[in-house]
Amino acid sequence: MKSSHFYYIILFSFLLAACKDDGPGEKENSDNDVPSVATNTWLLNSLDNIENYSNSDPENRYDINMVRNEYESVQLVIQTDSKKSLKIERIGNNDAIEFQCRKLEAFNGKYDVLIPCDNEIEPDDKVVRAWLTFKVRSEAEAKRHKEIIRFKTDDKEYAVAISINVVNASLPETPSIASVFGINPQNFIFTGLSEEQKIEKRKAASDLLLEYRISPYFSTWLSGTMKTECFSSPYAWNDDRTWEYLADKRFSRIALPSHGLSDDELEMMLNKARETGLLNKAFFYVWDEPTKTNEYEQIKTLSDRIHRYAPEAKVLTTFYCGPTDGEHKDDLFAVFDILNGATSIYCTGVWALQDNENRSEQCKAKLKSGQEWWSYVCMSNTPGLASNSTAIGNRATMWRNYKEQNSGFLYWVVNGFASVYPLRPRPELPEGDGILIYPGESFGTNKICTSVRLERWRDGAEDYDMLVLYEKKLGRSAALSLLNNVYKSPSNYTDQSKYALALRKNLIENITE
Repeated sequence: MKSSHFYYIILFSFLLAACKDDGPGEKENSDNDVPSVATNTWLLNSLDNIENYSNSDPENRYDINMVRNEYESVQLVIQTDSKKSLKIERIGNNDAIEFQCRKLEAFNGKYDVLIPCDNEIEPDDKVVRAWLTFKVRSEAEAKRHKEIIRFKTDDKEYAVAISINVVNASLPETPSIASVFGINPQNFIFTGLSEEQKIEKRKAASDLLLEYRISPYFSTWLSGTMKTECFSSPYAWNDDRTWEYLADKRFSRIALPSHGLSDDELEMMLNKARETGLLNKAFFYVWDEPTKTNEYEQIKTLSDRIHRYAPEAKVLTTFYCGPTDGEHKDDLFAVFDILNGATSIYCTGVWALQDNENRSEQCKAKLKSGQEWWSYVCMSNTPGLASNSTAIGNRATMWRNYKEQNSGFLYWVVNGFASVYPLRPRPELPEGDGILIYPGESFGTNKICTSVRLERWRDGAEDYDMLVLYEKKLGRSAALSLLNNVYKSPSNYTDQSKYALALRKNLIENITE
């Protein structure tokens, strides 16, 4: 009888330990559920070129260290023996880890489009190319979480095991740097939609970008001018939903409109922004890339109108050169003096910096009290976001921001197509410039598709936040020394993914409590 009691005590202890290991709500799973030898599956990191998958050995296990509020992705290739669609089954703890599977598809000959899968994925010529994304929830327990992802047909199964070690560290809900990206509010497929449905479609794009550590805004160039009307809400300024939407903590900055508002409306909106505590986050982007003296004068007039009702309001001006006329002709740094008092946020195109970090220092030296220096990329700037930038270049865009210490980063538009139906890029722009999301309708889904380049940029944005956390613990000199292993200057950074991943690993190890 005593031995029987002893047996049940031992059995209960093992069961209790198993429950603790799995955590609440997590289905029991084990690496034993996955074949010990991979034959038809390949797992690659998010920086690798998926077209070269066959150059590496098959793999069905992958280990990741992650912090809370972080996203991390793994590329998966499956060589199937048929063209049948595969059902996707995930076994894991959804209370701790969010999971998404997207199909990787080509646009203009490059694998860049990520199409959300609704529990099913279809091979192309018997090959599945998938992008598996995991996000650690803010309340996730710091421990190792096991994920088993199965892909099944009626008679065949392929499985991979992803082991996610969540450490005791978190990315901030509000990003450390303001990254503001524009959305063209007209570049969606609106066929058959009501006005409210159009608003919801625009909101879906804005909601999506918020998940990428981006503060989105809708941007319209006023006909025949470089004046821009920018607003971070998909609703009207006087719609109560606007102020609830803009209160989302993921917004580091918000754009407010001015051109289309009467003086009374502008004053009312600014008062509302002040009452809701959002004016300190707000900026007015009234003109894009001025180049002539008379354009600077118009910016001053537009700024004076805003400051009449809110002297503390911030006006942002983008520029890539000095005036092309007048006494300050071709002097980039004269813009800081010409617009002093009218502009609070000077946003310089990196093209003007000429890959010379001393020019960044000169920009910062021109700032006066209460002013900020931001930067932006466009066209073929490298590191950047057009297709000419490498995978690491997409990520290194934010490494540059950390090193050069600009307090904000701007990207002009994420859906800058010449046409959305049929889907065509603008022929006068470098490939990929202004295109970071795709309309799902062009790829057989009603959900917006992101680009691989945007995913890699987000990884860089997360690196930025980890560098800030590292700096808080060990100092800026130590953070720059670590970054120097992969990024020395805009024209000298690593081209090997293993070093970029080593940076991330080192950051995580040192910010863990």
